[in-house]
Amino acid sequence: MKPKILILGAGYAGIMAANRLDKQVRDAEIILISESSEFKERIRYHETAAVGQKKEIPIKNLLRTRVNFLKTKVTGIYPNEKSIKVEFNNQNLNYDYLVIALGSSDIRQIQTKENSIQSKDAVLEFLKQKEKSIIQNLCIIGGGLTGLELATEWKYFFPQSMVTLIDRNELGASFSKKAKEYFQTYMLENKIKIFDRTQIKKIEGNEIEFENQTKQTYDCIVNCTGFQSSSLLKESGFQTNDKNQIFVDPFLRSIEHPDVFVAGDSAYLENSILRMGCVTALPMGSYIADHLANRINGKNLYPFSFQFVGRCVSLGREDGLIQLTHGDDKPKECIIKGKWGARVKELVNRFTIFSLLMEKHLPFRFYFWPKGNPILGGNKVPSNPMKVGDLFV
Repeated sequence: MKPKILILGAGYAGIMAANRLDKQVRDAEIILISESSEFKERIRYHETAAVGQKKEIPIKNLLRTRVNFLKTKVTGIYPNEKSIKVEFNNQNLNYDYLVIALGSSDIRQIQTKENSIQSKDAVLEFLKQKEKSIIQNLCIIGGGLTGLELATEWKYFFPQSMVTLIDRNELGASFSKKAKEYFQTYMLENKIKIFDRTQIKKIEGNEIEFENQTKQTYDCIVNCTGFQSSSLLKESGFQTNDKNQIFVDPFLRSIEHPDVFVAGDSAYLENSILRMGCVTALPMGSYIADHLANRINGKNLYPFSFQFVGRCVSLGREDGLIQLTHGDDKPKECIIKGKWGARVKELVNRFTIFSLLMEKHLPFRFYFWPKGNPILGGNKVPSNPMKVGDLFV
């Protein structure tokens, strides 16, 4: 009897896993489930927020022909019964293997009226507000990659507006000294106001009050303080962290349910270097496909292997910064900046879609990633392969 594999979520990890698995396991039923029929190029949401809706790609156009696509919302996951519940016909679907790649579209709210660009719906809601009134004083809370890119993108297209970026940490805290200096210079030259190492005391009306008693007004506020995975994962009984990510083992399986694999922003590997983003989603989706194929075909299994090489930030449309890193994501004192930084960043963005398309069209595995031990400390991941019979299945 051929195995039935359900993949929840059609983002970078989900689509990659479906296509890569299809070409390695000929006798399996693969169903990809998403509540949207369009692929969301999430790494461009800051661009969409500034200039409006971009052309989307139908998910079916990114999938191999033998992968079944079901457009519906997942309303329940029951790992003990090895089934899920979907909105379509209110039906239950059984599985032999489940891949959860639902991403992270929620935020930790600071107040009830804040905007977000963490999901497609949030971006569309932001665009509606933008159409109703001209935003002249944009305030962004959170100076991570999302906050940096939104602030600089907005200022590029609306140079006359006031843009303020607030963060409780130092601006570019995870970057090198050279990168921090470049960020500071760019912000100063483009008149983007920075409040870093600053704690918010309260937000009332159209005013933010900080712990140091200073204040900042705004006519639009956007929360970019971080991602939050779907609450459905916690509600389904999985062991999760405070971001609703499922705890996984070195093989990216739920630590409680070895037939449930988790990829991308939904997964949390304790004591690891992994962070949210397509930089880890694509490798995790690829690995799970390879692992499942080996498991079904009775081959040896290896733990997930990954290391970083750098991180990319766009600064408006004509500037950017590439931070080269060590494998553990710690920055090197080496950056690519300016127009070359922007070009490399755009190439990286385009390569994500290119990888999905190549994985669809080519008969062999296309996507590869830098390998290394993702566990901090170095020796917590088994170095020897495991045989399928050794697994507790």
